[in-house]
Amino acid sequence: MSTSAYTRLSVIILAALALAACPGKKKPPEPPVPPAQTIFYVSTSGSNTNPGTQSSQFKTITHAMTKATRSGSTVYVAAGTYDVANGETFPITVPAGVLLIGDEANKGGGGSPTRIVGGGLAPGSAPGNVGVAVLPGTGSTIAGLTITNSNGSFTERRGLILANSTVTLRNNTVTGATHKVGVYIDASTNHMITGNRIVDNGGTGTGSGLAFGKGGVGTKVEDNVITGNGFGVEYDVAGGDLGGGSAGSAGGNVISCNTQNDLVSFAQSAITIHAASNSWDHAPATRGSIAGDDIYDSFGVANVNATPGTQTSNPSPCSGSSTLYVSVSAGSDANPGTQSFPFKTITHAMGVATSGTTVQVAPGVYDTMNQSTPEVFPITVPAGVLLIGDEANKGGGSTPTSIYGGGLVPGSPPGMAGVALLPGTGSTIAGFTITNDDPSFASRRGVILGNSNVTLRNNTVTGAAHTMGVHIDASTNHVITGNQIVGNGPNSGVGLGFISGGAGSKVENNVITGQGFGIEYEVTGGDLGGGLAGSAGGNVISCNAFVDLYVGVPITVSAASNFWDHFPLTPACNFAGDDVCDASASGTATIDTSNATLTSSPCL
Repeated sequence: MSTSAYTRLSVIILAALALAACPGKKKPPEPPVPPAQTIFYVSTSGSNTNPGTQSSQFKTITHAMTKATRSGSTVYVAAGTYDVANGETFPITVPAGVLLIGDEANKGGGGSPTRIVGGGLAPGSAPGNVGVAVLPGTGSTIAGLTITNSNGSFTERRGLILANSTVTLRNNTVTGATHKVGVYIDASTNHMITGNRIVDNGGTGTGSGLAFGKGGVGTKVEDNVITGNGFGVEYDVAGGDLGGGSAGSAGGNVISCNTQNDLVSFAQSAITIHAASNSWDHAPATRGSIAGDDIYDSFGVANVNATPGTQTSNPSPCSGSSTLYVSVSAGSDANPGTQSFPFKTITHAMGVATSGTTVQVAPGVYDTMNQSTPEVFPITVPAGVLLIGDEANKGGGSTPTSIYGGGLVPGSPPGMAGVALLPGTGSTIAGFTITNDDPSFASRRGVILGNSNVTLRNNTVTGAAHTMGVHIDASTNHVITGNQIVGNGPNSGVGLGFISGGAGSKVENNVITGQGFGIEYEVTGGDLGGGLAGSAGGNVISCNAFVDLYVGVPITVSAASNFWDHFPLTPACNFAGDDVCDASASGTATIDTSNATLTSSPCL
């Protein structure tokens, strides 16, 4: 090799060594990526400017939900009340896969509760209709919290709505005296509902603790206490496994001391409900339509397997509730009102009953005639009391259960307006024939609903001399279902009148026929079908002499999916058997009668 070649090689080597030794020419190493925060802490004493660590917590759950967006994140909530005053925004929406954890050991209760209190508009609901406190995302977990929707601006309040699938609801307390539903299962599946206390949700009315409203198939429900609600567990569709079903529930639920029924099916098509290995008020679980029965199959199409089952306690599982009995033929008002020694009059029983009491009335005529102890009219039902007759026969049958008489309407001048029955707030009237036969009044009514949240169920309201069968005064949110409102003033009377109130009322599956006017609206009133109150319709509004549905003001009336005399309907005010009369100014009412059906015996 030549000298010049050696020289060139030396130069190349020296240049390479120099380049390697030059720090300014090296690429710096990438800094390590810090792990994403997946555990957050919330305390009412915290601040939303904090990082959400254990020593420096957020203040609101709402804010934490905007940070814990990664599936698998956990938000730990310290004891306290998380409400609007604390800065929460409702409904609180939990992202998919996030775990929201309070005090599981005390189910969100104890001496220092961990409470979510408040409500906001449910997605898709009309303003002011359905409110909800918590909306869990797909695969999320809610555990160790007391949850109450206290927002009175909504017609229907719910604690939680499970609209996304595979939610775990574990060791919580869901409670609210004004809840329509504690836990509502929307169109979703495969939840785990275990170890919760679902208690006192609408207990004096028709609220439900756990309702499979639109879904819930594949859901495991076990080891919960479901008590003190109106209805304990409600099935409107095929829903969760309470025990012994395909979801693998071992049962262990205490479904007891709910004021109406412990388990009710309102499903209108055949479903199977697995409810084995639970504790009920009775063993075996009783079945029937009477308040206090364990299981009520409203449409007779549900197959409910509640075997085996045990009694919650013996002999009196519902120490906080009571049942009084009345018999006009066998009773005495000097008796204690037990099943063996009933009272004689409903009037006397109403003076003894308190909220949550069921008064069971035997067949007979309860009036002012031929009794050593007559009824005193109007009969006034206290708030939250359940007055129950013969629901299977709607108060009729071969031996009717009849309330027959009238007294002065409160506030009415003497001799002017009389009424037979005045239900209190949250009361239930079921299984009676109700007639005001007192001729001393210029205007007679069967029932006046002047207090809100009344359930009028499976009755017959009738009276040829009635001005109105059921009069809705300044009140809201009733449930009027399964009644026969018939023959009330066939010449000019009204069957059901929304005269001064009724907004938020659900009116479905009634027969309203044989009056002068079937239904009258003078204000915004009840939902006859397809409206905000969730009525499925099914009313037979037919054969009323002048008009089946009369609307006197420019309002919106939802009356879908009902049965009428004509198809298509006759929209006219000829007062000669028309289906619908819009008598509002310039005929500007909006009346939805979609999905109408011709009744089986139309009066054409």
